[in-house]
Amino acid sequence: MLRNIFLVSLLIFAVCAAHWEIREVDSAEDQDKEISADGMPKQQSSSECIICKLIVKAVKTLLSHKPTVDEIKTKLKKGCDVLNQRKDPCKNFVEKYMNKLIKELMTDDAPNKVCSKILIC
Repeated sequence: MLRNIFLVSLLIFAVCAAHWEIREVDSAEDQDKEISADGMPKQQSSSECIICKLIVKAVKTLLSHKPTVDEIKTKLKKGCDVLNQRKDPCKNFVEKYMNKLIKELMTDDAPNKVCSKILIC
């Protein structure tokens, strides 16, 4: 129960922080295009990056020490349920990147690194 309250609090804080981050990016005059390792501009939106970080951070807090593929898949699918306004985009994101997310969530990498490695951020 306490773990669920912590997760919800963490996600609410992250959504608020993400909202402010989006507003700052939208209001900036100069927005540099991010370039991926192959020299091509990244196609992912900043909202996908934010969702990636939110869901990875939330799921990592709930995973056991040595998670199985099924455990990660279940936590990813349920993790979007607490995001309210971003619930549907989160579910679409998880479905789109499920295999990459599972692979990276089996590592000890931080959310920023996970999302960078799968070329979302």
